[in-house]
Amino acid sequence: MAKESQLTAAQRRVYNWIVDYIDRMNMSPTLAEIADGLGYRHVSSMLVHVNALDKKGYIKRHPNIARGIEIIRRKSNAIPVYGYVPAGHPFLSDENIVDNFELRKYISAPKSVFGLYIRGDSMRDAALYEGDLVFVDPTKEPQNGEIVVSMVDGEPTVKRYYRDNGTITLKPENKKYSPISVNVQSEQFRFIGTVIGLIRRIDKKRIDQIVAV
Repeated sequence: MAKESQLTAAQRRVYNWIVDYIDRMNMSPTLAEIADGLGYRHVSSMLVHVNALDKKGYIKRHPNIARGIEIIRRKSNAIPVYGYVPAGHPFLSDENIVDNFELRKYISAPKSVFGLYIRGDSMRDAALYEGDLVFVDPTKEPQNGEIVVSMVDGEPTVKRYYRDNGTITLKPENKKYSPISVNVQSEQFRFIGTVIGLIRRIDKKRIDQIVAV
């Protein structure tokens, strides 16, 4: 039987998405839905990971059935952690996974949750500092005043979310920066997820030391 450590970060991300989909929809996703949900441009790029999960015993794939993925193993504690990328590059891509974190050793969290390292000081007054690790739930609908991760002009940003009819305002927590206002239908804007928790940079170092022991 396959061991958890045998999954790569990319395979774990695909596996977690499939499990979360089945739990929410009570049916298996199609390959096209997996690829679209995870931001793959081509199904074939994602299929490599699905086939690896099948081979390692985490899922059973029935190739001749459109919704033919069966979960075999459900244990998966680690979440992928993404880094920032230049504008125009895919954010939630396998190439942008810079770390993994065993979040579910400490709290219960949806399978689709991922981590993101904070960069810059635009959220300083909300006590989010450079190097802090935030946890993001892409399935949680944001409420006014909550902190979200969004894509604006192809670049990820972490800001407070406010919606007034058809206008979304992304507000920084540092007076040096100006709010960003976009139309909800704008192709320049894409909601990524709602921030549901964080670990301070110094606390993560302590946790890593404990885990290493």
